[in-house]
Amino acid sequence: MGQQLIHQISESLDCELSSALCRSAHPFHGKGVRGGEKVKYSNDIDAGLFVSQVVIDFSLPTVSVALLEKAVSTKTPVLIGTTGFGDEQLVKIKQASLKIPVLLAPNTSIGVNATLSLIANATQLLGKEADIEIIESHHKHKVDAPSGTALRIGEVISDQLNSSIDQLAVYDRTVSNAPRTDSEIGISVVRAGSIVGEHKVIFALDNEIITIEHKAQSRQCFADGAIKAAVWLAKQKNGLYSMKDFLAL
Repeated sequence: MGQQLIHQISESLDCELSSALCRSAHPFHGKGVRGGEKVKYSNDIDAGLFVSQVVIDFSLPTVSVALLEKAVSTKTPVLIGTTGFGDEQLVKIKQASLKIPVLLAPNTSIGVNATLSLIANATQLLGKEADIEIIESHHKHKVDAPSGTALRIGEVISDQLNSSIDQLAVYDRTVSNAPRTDSEIGISVVRAGSIVGEHKVIFALDNEIITIEHKAQSRQCFADGAIKAAVWLAKQKNGLYSMKDFLAL
């Protein structure tokens, strides 16, 4: 994602690359971005924040939280595309958003976020009658499961059903040996090969099935959405935002 973002920022008319942050052990550390430009890969977060109007972060939960703590001191808005946060880390993100603009997005694809609106509408129409299943697929190197997007889909569905994902989600049916309940939401995970990201929601009625599906063809869709949302975030007041706020869905 970092390489994809750098590539597309270089082609953007709305922003320019001011810093590229990486860990000190990264093979690119100290090298010029894209073969020798003025920006070099660095682990100096403070210096990177100082020269930037907004930061896009696709890293790890612990790194994102540490970045936020420094961004608060420099008043730099942060877009977080990282997933897999624990409850305590989410609290820290919310606390930081009281002092700087923060956009937390489990998926920055504009298509995925439009799909979330379709899923919400479908749940309003079918949710009480349909058996609902979420199936997500990603490459074999992805660490967190289910994906942040799959969990967000579950939250959207649960909200429409006036419940919570914690109450409705079922991740493993091997322990129950019982038929599914009317209200449960099944969430299944595939990790294989180089799958960029696929999410499918099945609304199964007794005699018909409705499927809403999004497939990412490349990481370009995530970078496109992240860059556009970051340009928007740089102009916002302090607060915790989502892609829904950016897209006004």
